[in-house]
Order: sequence, then C-alpha cells, then structure tokens
Amino acid sequence: MAKKSTGQRNFFRFMTLIGVVVIGGLGYSFLGAAPNLSNSKFHINTSSVETCLKCHVQGEMDAPIMPHRAMGSCTFCHRPLDKA
Repeated sequence: MAKKSTGQRNFFRFMTLIGVVVIGGLGYSFLGAAPNLSNSKFHINTSSVETCLKCHVQGEMDAPIMPHRAMGSCTFCHRPLDKA
C-alpha cells in the first residue's frame, strides 16, 4: 500500500477538525434551544416532572402543550429564571 503524502494527511486532519467543530456546534445549539421557564407563579415551586406534566400534557390552567415526549427532568433543558 502506498504511503499517503503530507498533503493528503493534512487535508484529512483539516476535514476532521471541521467535522468536530460542526458536530460540537450542532450539539451546543440543540441543548441551548429550549426556552427558559417563564416567570409565573406556577413555575416557582416546580420541582418534579409530574408537576410539569400535570399542566403541559393534560392542558390544565391554559398551559401550552408540550411539543416533545416527557423527559426525566424538565430543568435539564429548560432553565428556571433567577430568583433575584
């Protein structure tokens, strides 16, 4: 098997770097896409998934319907507002 030239090796290193940057950027964008919890009295004491699902799946209190399946923790993606 012929040995790859330095030019080919550098090309593949460069393409690998571009791939890693693109995949990392997409992952970061995906995790940052969830909106923050709104500053309402209903979100102040939200500590369990069941509390979130009660409003956002069953449609109680005119809450918007959740556009994804239920996850293990709502606050993993949706950041609560600072209580300052």
